[in-house]
Amino acid sequence: MSRSRAVNGILTSKNELDEINRRLKQNGVDPQIGDQAKLKELWRLLTHTEANLATSKQALGEADKQHAVEMQEVESYMEQVRHLAEERDALTQEFEMENEQLRKDLDKIREEIADNKREVAQLLIQEGFMDLADSTPGEAIAYLLVERTRTMDELREAKRKAASSPGAAITTSKQVQEVLDKERKIMEDEMRTEREKVRKMKDSIEQIYAKELNRVKADNKLKITNLESQKRRLEHDSRQHHQKARDLEFENERLKKSLEREKKERREEVEKAQQQRAGSPRDLNQSESSQLREAKKKLEMELSSTKYRLKTGEEDKNKLNQRVKELTESLDTEKKRRSSYEGTIIKLKTVVDRNKKLIAGFEDEKQTLTEEKSALQMRIGFLEKDLQELKEQEKSLLNQTNSLKSEQTIIQRQENEIKSLRQENEQQALKLQRTMVSLETERRKCLELGEKLTSTEEKWEQIVQRYKGNEKDLTNKLDKLTRDLDLSKSELEANHQRIRQIHQEHGKLENSVMKQSSLVEELSEEKRRSQKLQDQLNFSQETLKIAEESTDHLKESIGRKSAELVKQYDWSKESQMKLESKVKSLERELDEARSGTQRDKTEVSWKLEREEKRVKELEDMLAEKKEELAEVRRESGRLLLNQSRAEERVQEEARFRTDVEQRNKVLEEEMTKQWTQLKDLMARLTSSESAKQELEAQLEKQTNETRQRYSEIQQVQAETNATTSTLSVVQQRAQAAERKIPELQQQLDEKSLRLQATEAQLRDLTATKIDLRTCKDDINRLKAQLHEERIEKSLLNQQLEDAKQQAAACIDREERLRHENADMKHRLLETQSRLYATEDKSKSVEDMHSLAEQGKKSLFDQVSSLQQEVQRLQTELVQTSQRLDAQINKYDEHKLHHKNKIQQAREIFTRHKTVLADSLMKLQQDLNTTNAELQKEQNNRENLQKKHDSLLEEHRKLLATHSDTEEAVRDQNRNVSTMDYRVKYLERENGVLQNRIDTLSRQRVAMEKLIREYRLEKQKQEIDKSLLVSSSGGVMFPSSPLSTLNSTVPKTTLTSGLGLSQSPSYISTHDLRNTNNGHSLRSSLPGTRTSGYGHSPTNRELLRSPELSNTQSSDES
Repeated sequence: MSRSRAVNGILTSKNELDEINRRLKQNGVDPQIGDQAKLKELWRLLTHTEANLATSKQALGEADKQHAVEMQEVESYMEQVRHLAEERDALTQEFEMENEQLRKDLDKIREEIADNKREVAQLLIQEGFMDLADSTPGEAIAYLLVERTRTMDELREAKRKAASSPGAAITTSKQVQEVLDKERKIMEDEMRTEREKVRKMKDSIEQIYAKELNRVKADNKLKITNLESQKRRLEHDSRQHHQKARDLEFENERLKKSLEREKKERREEVEKAQQQRAGSPRDLNQSESSQLREAKKKLEMELSSTKYRLKTGEEDKNKLNQRVKELTESLDTEKKRRSSYEGTIIKLKTVVDRNKKLIAGFEDEKQTLTEEKSALQMRIGFLEKDLQELKEQEKSLLNQTNSLKSEQTIIQRQENEIKSLRQENEQQALKLQRTMVSLETERRKCLELGEKLTSTEEKWEQIVQRYKGNEKDLTNKLDKLTRDLDLSKSELEANHQRIRQIHQEHGKLENSVMKQSSLVEELSEEKRRSQKLQDQLNFSQETLKIAEESTDHLKESIGRKSAELVKQYDWSKESQMKLESKVKSLERELDEARSGTQRDKTEVSWKLEREEKRVKELEDMLAEKKEELAEVRRESGRLLLNQSRAEERVQEEARFRTDVEQRNKVLEEEMTKQWTQLKDLMARLTSSESAKQELEAQLEKQTNETRQRYSEIQQVQAETNATTSTLSVVQQRAQAAERKIPELQQQLDEKSLRLQATEAQLRDLTATKIDLRTCKDDINRLKAQLHEERIEKSLLNQQLEDAKQQAAACIDREERLRHENADMKHRLLETQSRLYATEDKSKSVEDMHSLAEQGKKSLFDQVSSLQQEVQRLQTELVQTSQRLDAQINKYDEHKLHHKNKIQQAREIFTRHKTVLADSLMKLQQDLNTTNAELQKEQNNRENLQKKHDSLLEEHRKLLATHSDTEEAVRDQNRNVSTMDYRVKYLERENGVLQNRIDTLSRQRVAMEKLIREYRLEKQKQEIDKSLLVSSSGGVMFPSSPLSTLNSTVPKTTLTSGLGLSQSPSYISTHDLRNTNNGHSLRSSLPGTRTSGYGHSPTNRELLRSPELSNTQSSDES
């Protein structure tokens, strides 16, 4: 019974152990493992919680920092919003002020227009036009025009009456003049006042409109700048919000990953702990328990601090949420303000449209005023004309007597003018004859130039044919050489050793061949040049001198430097590359020369076209002169009608003649220019002809020199054949190749002859003789080196290929030259045709001049006959027709004067119209620009609204993410609280286990004492038995010592996590020998048990410690 009570007392913490096991199962730990493994798992959990607390602390610190930064950004954003609101308020106030000013200006303009209308009505009322005061300005102008026509008719009738009765006309004309003077003065004063008023109105309107435009432009600029700044700020804020959202998302992901990692680590640690516990279960130590307690205390402190921080963080979050709400409300208010601003903008647009309409009305009123002004000006002009006509009529009546005398003087002046005109015509005719002579001389020169060009073309064709023949010969020789060389290739393979010795000479020969080819190309290209031949020849001469010096040096060094052939061969390659570069440079120069010749050709063609244009202009001038002659004839016919008309036409003829003189001067200047151009062309042609002649002479010299050199080469060939006959039989195969050597030498000598031909251009005959002697010496030296030249055949093959390529290039160049010559021929033919056309045109011009002279003579005859007829008519019509003619002429003059004034008025009106139209166009453009700017502002506002909406959406998303983060934090808090609860529960269980460990240790001590006493008792019993047996021989059964010890052993209390249980400090053992005594002992043990739990096998197993089992086994043994 005592044992059952003890087991029940220890198992008072069953529920806590069950919870511990359940939690360990949740964490992936087997609850059946040992207590040491469980404590290790708890220690690992504590360390993990400490790490989590540290990370949470860091996260909270970062969150605090971010919170502070966000608060600063929110405050800056609020300040920006406030600043923008203040700016908008200021802009609205400015718009309101401007609208008020515009309204005031419009009221002023309306008042001024009303005042002007009133003044015009008052003027009409003062003049007696009561009906016109209320009518429109167009009706008033029509009425005034009708009155004007009526007054004109009355004046004509008055003139007729005055003509019939001069005395009455004088009296009536004086009265009319006085009345008209008074009216004219009154009208002039009125017009002055009206003009001043109109000017003031225009100036005021223009100033107001300019001020309004400037203000509107400045306001638009300010608005645009403000909107752009707002746009930039909002974009910056949106970027910051995006960055914040991304950071929060990154933090959430990081926290999730950290949680997942922690779970994995826990599972792995649990698995490791299980493995370790399965392998080595051990007892717990007191030191570990003390460490666990200290860690527990630290964790509690850290948890309390983290809770406090979490509380503060939650408070900060609440504050942030409140601020976010405030910001959203402020954004809503801003939206409302924007909507109100948009309403104000729409109102301003309506006001602008009204202003536009008012401006259009003002412009219409301006047009009406200008029409009225023009009508009044016309009226004043008509009145002034009428006054002038009346004055002139009076003067005509007085001056009729003096007119006869003046007419006689005028007739004499006309006769003098006619004589002067005849002299001028004769001078012009002489000038025209001179120009015709100059044109004929130019035509002859052009013909001569054409002949020279044809001769030069023939020479070019001859030269081309010569080159073709030479090229054909070269091609035939090259074909033969190629065939022979193909046969000799197989025989020359065995002589590679000798080839190495002759590489140097081969390089020198290649250099000479390249120089020859370059010189040939230079000659072919120099033929194409026209002006730059001399410079290029000097350059080529210098290059040839250098090449000759190098060749002489190489020839002299052939016998001296036989040991340094390889080095010289390399040097020859380098020199060959340099020569190739020189050849390329010469080709570039030739291309430049070609381009220069083409430019010259284009310039010549362009100048010819200019000449054709000028000839056409001359033809046009002749046609104009014909027309002028026709007009002169017409004017001579009109002279029969009136003497005054004849005088005017004579003046017109004088004007026309001055124009003709000017044109003739221009033509003379153009002819001088053409003459200078023709001289330049002649000089160029002469230079080209001289160059061609020089080239022909050079070609002839070259042909002669080639013939001479060919004879010398034949002698050299005979000598080489004599040397080849002395060779041994072993070299019979090489003899075939040696027979081909002379042909190759001929080709090389021909090329050297070309080089020497170029040298002949540069040196005298003495130099050529010296060169020939040096060549003979070289040939004698080459005789001794014939064996070495056999090896050169393989190298000569390459030279032949290069020669073929050069020949092909020469053929291509000759074809190009042919094409260019053909083009030149065509151009020359075209120029000749143009020259012939110009000659024909010049002939036609001469014919036209002759006709003009005949016409002039006929005109002079007609003028003389007309003068006679005029004299006769003067005697007949002195008394009858002079007055009528004078009146008719005066009437015509008045008409002309009136027409001129009308035209002037129309011009003024059109000018004013154009000025107004320009101003209106400018205003329209300004309005269009303002409309465009307003549209841009609207678009910007729409974009800002869209961005604001997007920012709101982002803000909502951020709020959602914030709520998600809050939920995550809450989950973390819950996890922390659960961890706290688990830690507390583990602490309680640790305490219970510690108490149990203490009781077990005490029980162990007690059991050891009991075991010792029991052993002593057994020893005593054995001694007593031995004594009793020795004394009496009977068996005695004394009472066990355990019964005696029951009173002496103290009682202890065992505490568990669930309650207290009192048990004895010892556990009775079962004796197999004496079961009754054991039963009596169990029954006699006193003990109290406060817990009411029953016995179970699991509790029994927990109560059985390894120490007790060990003691029992030792006792049994």
